[in-house]
Amino acid sequence: MITEPLTVSIDGHLEPVTARALEALEALWQAVRALPIGEYQLGAMERLLGSGSTADLERLMNGDEATDFTLTLDGGCGHAVVRVRYGDGLTCRQRVAARYAPQQVHRASRGAPERWAVLDSWTDAEVVEDGVALRFGSESAAREWISGQVLLATYQAGPEARRAAE
Repeated sequence: MITEPLTVSIDGHLEPVTARALEALEALWQAVRALPIGEYQLGAMERLLGSGSTADLERLMNGDEATDFTLTLDGGCGHAVVRVRYGDGLTCRQRVAARYAPQQVHRASRGAPERWAVLDSWTDAEVVEDGVALRFGSESAAREWISGQVLLATYQAGPEARRAAE
């Protein structure tokens, strides 16, 4: 059973959708069902996508990061390329950058400077280090902290990720 998210799409028919494996396959199956394809292709896609299991897809992908397959559309309408990819398709850097956002927590007023925090979208809470919520004197300082996290994630991801980031 695939436990990580999948990103699924159909060129020209379904924009990329990232969700838990079975939810992603259900979205893909609904889009495939709407395509003008023959009964043979529809039956094969139902077994692969609409069975409520990821076992056949795992065998098809055979450890590959992504797989594409082409469906022939009826009536000479061409082809549709179906793509299934493990994960969300983001690089480590993109994922970390998307995770955090600066958030103003106090506006500047007489005698009190503005204060900024960093919101973590995974927890829907402010970032806390050593039991204390991080506070910054400006939005740019909060963005600098986020940039540091992106660099740290790239370093921790190993040499391949560092080369890809260059």
